[in-house]
Amino acid sequence: MSRGASVRERLASGGPAGDERRLADPAVVGVAVVAAAYLAVFFEVTNVVGGTGRTAAVVAVAGLGGVALARAVGERTALWLAGVLFAAGLAGYFLAIPASQRALFTVRSVALDLLALSTGLSVLRLALADVWVLAVAPVPTFLVGYFAGRGRHVAAASVGGGTLGFLVLTGDAETGAAVAGVVGLALAVGLSTLSTPSRRRGHAGTFALVVAAMVVASATVTVIPAGAAAPLGLDRGTTTLESSLSGEDELDVIGTTRLSPEVRYTIESPVERNWHTGAYDTYTGDGWVRTGERSALNGTLAGPPGEAETVDVTVTAETVSGALPAPWKPVSVSGGGAVEVDERGGLRLAAPLEPGEDVTVTSRVLDADPATLRNASTDYPEAIEERYTQLPESTPDRVGERTEEILAAADVESPYERAAAVEAYLRSEYDYSLTVERPEGDVADAFLFEMDAGYCVYFATTMAAMLRTQGIPTRMETGYTPGERVGDDEYVVRGQNAHAWVSIYVPDHGWVTFDPTPSEPRDAARDTRLAEARADGAENVDTEASAPDATPEIEPNETDAEATDDAGASANGTNGSATANASDGGSLGPGAIARLDGTQTGTAPSTATGPATGAEASGSDGGPLGSLPDPETALYWLLVAGLAVAGVRRTGLASRAGRRIGPLLPRRRGDPTADAERAFADLERLLAEPYRERRPGETPRRYVETMRALGADERVETVATAYERAAYAGSVTRSEADAARRAVRGLALERLPLIGRFVR
Repeated sequence: MSRGASVRERLASGGPAGDERRLADPAVVGVAVVAAAYLAVFFEVTNVVGGTGRTAAVVAVAGLGGVALARAVGERTALWLAGVLFAAGLAGYFLAIPASQRALFTVRSVALDLLALSTGLSVLRLALADVWVLAVAPVPTFLVGYFAGRGRHVAAASVGGGTLGFLVLTGDAETGAAVAGVVGLALAVGLSTLSTPSRRRGHAGTFALVVAAMVVASATVTVIPAGAAAPLGLDRGTTTLESSLSGEDELDVIGTTRLSPEVRYTIESPVERNWHTGAYDTYTGDGWVRTGERSALNGTLAGPPGEAETVDVTVTAETVSGALPAPWKPVSVSGGGAVEVDERGGLRLAAPLEPGEDVTVTSRVLDADPATLRNASTDYPEAIEERYTQLPESTPDRVGERTEEILAAADVESPYERAAAVEAYLRSEYDYSLTVERPEGDVADAFLFEMDAGYCVYFATTMAAMLRTQGIPTRMETGYTPGERVGDDEYVVRGQNAHAWVSIYVPDHGWVTFDPTPSEPRDAARDTRLAEARADGAENVDTEASAPDATPEIEPNETDAEATDDAGASANGTNGSATANASDGGSLGPGAIARLDGTQTGTAPSTATGPATGAEASGSDGGPLGSLPDPETALYWLLVAGLAVAGVRRTGLASRAGRRIGPLLPRRRGDPTADAERAFADLERLLAEPYRERRPGETPRRYVETMRALGADERVETVATAYERAAYAGSVTRSEADAARRAVRGLALERLPLIGRFVR
C-alpha cells in the first residue's frame, strides 16, 4: 500500500493525522469564535456572582474531553454522555439550593421559570447562579469539542450558536456577543462549504455579503428579550429617570436622563418618608438585579426586628400603576386586589390600580436614635451578609482603597458611622447633573475616579459598592421622595420624584436608609422641570390641591420635624438620610454635611452642588450640541452603509438603476461625440423593453428603421443620425449631439407613469 493511500485511510478512520487536519481546518476558526462568544457570557455571569476560576477549569476539561472522545466513541454515545452530564449538573444544582427553596419547586414553577428565561429573565436572577453556570456550561462545550474533533464544524458551531441564542433570549448576551456568534457561525458554515480555493475565490464576495447581512441582523434583533434596548446605534431618545428606575427585576445604569412632571400618586401619611417600591441585591458592575421570586401576600409580614412605629398610609393612583409605594417596612395591605411580595419585602400589585383607586398600606417604620444604631451589633445573619456584600470579581481594588482612606480620615468605627461618612463624602465631593455620559466598565469605579457629577442612581450605586468593600451589607433601593406636601398629611408624588438610595443592614434593627445624593440641586432640578411643564401648559402635572393657585394650610408636624427616615432623616424630609455627626452622635440639621474631621458644616458648598439650570435641570436635552456619535453607533451605521453599497453592486441594482435614470438626467460632456454615442446607448435600452433588443450584427440604421415600423417615435431617427455622424464620420456637431440628448430624455420622460402625461 502506498504512503498516500495509508494517509487517506488514516484520515478516513479518524486517526491522529485526521484529527490534526480536522482541527487545522479553517472552519475551526468559526467554531472557536462561537464558543468564545457564549463562554464570555457565562463568565460575565460568574464575574458578578463568583466562581469564574472553577467554571473555567470545568469548561476546559469538558472541551478537551470532547476532543479526546471524538475518535473513540460514536455520535450517539457522545449525545448520551452529554445528556447524562447535563442531568447530573442540574441534579447537583438542585441539591445545592437550600431545602427551604427546594420545597417551592413544582413542575409548574419550573416550567414557568424556563419560559421566563426564554423571554428575558436574566440568569443572574436564578438562585445560586454560579452553581447553575457550573452545571450548564460544560455540556455545550463538550459537544463543541466533540464535533470539532470529528470534523463536523457546522454541527459544532450550531451547538455553540444555539447556546448563545438561549443567552440572547435571557438578555444576558449583549449585542457584541450576538454579533460575534453570528460571525463565527457564518465562518464555520462558509469555510466548510467553500472547501476548495477555486470555490472560495468564486464565492468570496457573496459569502462576505451574507456575513455582513447576518451581523447587521443580529445587531438589530438583540432586542428580543424585553424589547427595552434599542438596536445597536439606534437612539430611542432620552429615557426618563422614573422609567429607568422601573425596570422590574433588572436596573441598568444609563447616561443622560430627564424628569417626568406628571402626577403619579396622592399619598396620605402621618409620616414624611421616602416611598419605597423595590430593592436590588446583586450588583453587576453596570446595573442591578433582584434575585428570587415573588409570592402572594397572605396575612401580615414581619416588621423590622427593633423598635418601630405603626403607620397607615393611603395611596391613591392618579395614573395606571402596578407599583405600591409606602414607607419602609410595609407589613400589610388592604384594598387593591391581590398583592405580591418578593424576598426583600417589596410589594407589588398583581393587577394595576386604575386612576382614582386607592390602597391602604400598614408599615412599621423604624424608630431608633443614631446612638443606638451606632452601638448596634455587627453579628450579621449569614444569608444577609453573603447576599448583600456581593461585588463583581472585576471590581477594581481602588474602590475599596478609596473607601478605606475616607473612613480613616473620618476616624469612625461602627458600620452606621462608616455609612454616614461615605454618604457625606459623596454629597460634598460630587455635583448633581442629569446630563452625564454613561461610563464604560464598573459604574462605581468610574463615578469615583473619572466623573465629577451624576444623579441618584450613580450616587446610590457608588455608595453601595463602597460599603460592600468594607463588608457592610448594603442594598440599592428605589421608589419616590416624599413629593409636594399639599396638606397636613397629604403629598402629591410626581414621576420626577423617582429616586434611588441605599440601606445598610443593622442587626436587631433591620434596614436603615442613607441617601448620598445632594438634595438642594436635586430639588432645584425638579422645581425647574415642574415650572417648565406648567409654563408649557402640560397636562396631568397638578391635582386640585397642588395647583399653583391652591393655598393649603399646613400645620407644623412636630413628630416629622424630629423624625428621621429609618435613623434620623433631614428635618425637611427631602433626603430620607440617616446621616449623623460621627464625632458627637447628634443628627445633622437640614442639608448639613458631616466633614471627615468630625466637624459640621452648613449646606454643601455651591461650587460642589449648586442648583442645576437649563437643560441640565430638566434633563430635556439629550446631550451637548455637536457631540459625536459613540464608536459603536458609528461602526453599526458604517457597516449598514457598506452592506447597502455591496448589496446594490452585487445584485446589479446599481447598473439597472443607472440604465433607468441615466436617460432622464440632463448630463452633458465636453465631447459631442461621446454625448451622441451615450444618447444612442440610452435609446437602445429604452426601445428594448417595449419592442426588442438590437440583434448582433444589426446596424444602428437598420435597427431604428425596424423600430419605426413597429411604432417607435420619429425622434429615434434624430438620435440615430447623430450617432452615425459620431461613429462613422467623426464630425457630429454640438447642436446635433444636444438634439439627440434632448430626444432621448423626452422619450424617457414620456415613459414615466405620471410625468409622461404632461410632457407629451
